[in-house]
Amino acid sequence: MSIIVAISGGTASGYCSKWVLENYLNEEVILYFNDTKWEHPDLYRFLEDLEKEFHHSILWDSDGRSPEQLFYDHHALANDRMPFCSRELKAKRLQKFYKNGDTLVFGIGADELHRARRIVSVYQVLAAKTGKYANIVFPLITQNVSREQVNKFFIDAGIKIPALYQLGFSHNNCSGGCVRAGKKQWKLLLEKLPEVYADRERVEEEIRKYLEKDIHFFKDETLKHFRERILQKLQIDFDPKDDNENEVECVGICDTQS
Repeated sequence: MSIIVAISGGTASGYCSKWVLENYLNEEVILYFNDTKWEHPDLYRFLEDLEKEFHHSILWDSDGRSPEQLFYDHHALANDRMPFCSRELKAKRLQKFYKNGDTLVFGIGADELHRARRIVSVYQVLAAKTGKYANIVFPLITQNVSREQVNKFFIDAGIKIPALYQLGFSHNNCSGGCVRAGKKQWKLLLEKLPEVYADRERVEEEIRKYLEKDIHFFKDETLKHFRERILQKLQIDFDPKDDNENEVECVGICDTQS
């Protein structure tokens, strides 16, 4: 049986990797990363630094498609209400990878108990469907690890935190251009990584034309319209619930396996 750490590219799962390697036989540990093909180049640097620090290789997995390719295959545009890119490119990959009796480790903190419960529920349903049972572990919760402790580990280890964190993003996934993000994050993306924003806008516009549908990542407008409003210095109203909902590391648990 294996101990599988779901590495997202963020500091929380990176810290969990350290904890697991200190508490389990290293030969039983698999550091498991799903590449969505939309990641920031510095995320890969961060993973390499983790490998060097832990003297333990990271297993890279991938569906082979980017979210953009997935949109065409599904004839739809993923968004916060329909995050099938997370399900397809991350959740299903891990759910197919683990074996009965394996332990799955997630970097979910004590301030995210609702996500921990959701993950447990997902794998209970999955076990009932497939007969594959997994032991789910949340080291940050069970060990009462604070964000300050997580950050201190990386400082002491001399590992530079991911570039997206330094730019003000709260997670290190999809180069900051996650389809589930709220408008505050998209505004930050436009300001800090305009090239990424431009590419996501291109994807949205091309999918809209391809499907001939008025669809968009936001509930009420396109990225193009949102950008134009910002550049015109118009007042932007942010929905607090919408913009705080997804300020977490993406571990692919947005739905159960179908």
